[in-house]
Amino acid sequence: MIEEWAAAPVEARIALLVLGAALAVSVVTDLRERRILNAVTYPALLITAACVLRLGGLPLLAQAALGALSCAAPLGVAMWRGWMGAGDVKLMALAGLTAGAASGWPFSLAVLVDVAIAGGLQALLWIAAAKVRGRPRPRAVPYALAIAAGVTWAFVSGTALF
Repeated sequence: MIEEWAAAPVEARIALLVLGAALAVSVVTDLRERRILNAVTYPALLITAACVLRLGGLPLLAQAALGALSCAAPLGVAMWRGWMGAGDVKLMALAGLTAGAASGWPFSLAVLVDVAIAGGLQALLWIAAAKVRGRPRPRAVPYALAIAAGVTWAFVSGTALF
């Protein structure tokens, strides 16, 4: 893995570092404030798109955009239903953009599945923790943590959890 990282073009390394930083900051702000900041997601999307464009031109950007759409569209529906926030959707778009550029848009589907599994596990743990503490079941779960866990698993393992 270290050899792959060292051999990767600088634009690819920048895109991965931007994704990692956006995930880390978003986990902290989502846990503390229940917000994923536009000041994190918008610049990250722009920087990553610029790196992708530089790496492979419009064909790679189109592949990455399909990845972003694959990851963000299901969460967009959930946002429209009021089940999650727009920050989650933008963070998933960033993950999909990066995944689509790294391994093609089908890899973005693996990212989406991994995030969904991590989200389900996180929700179960939060419900169990509330029960142990004698508190009511949480009405919301900060999803950036699940996004970070699922994205990390997908990129480190290169496969979906299923």
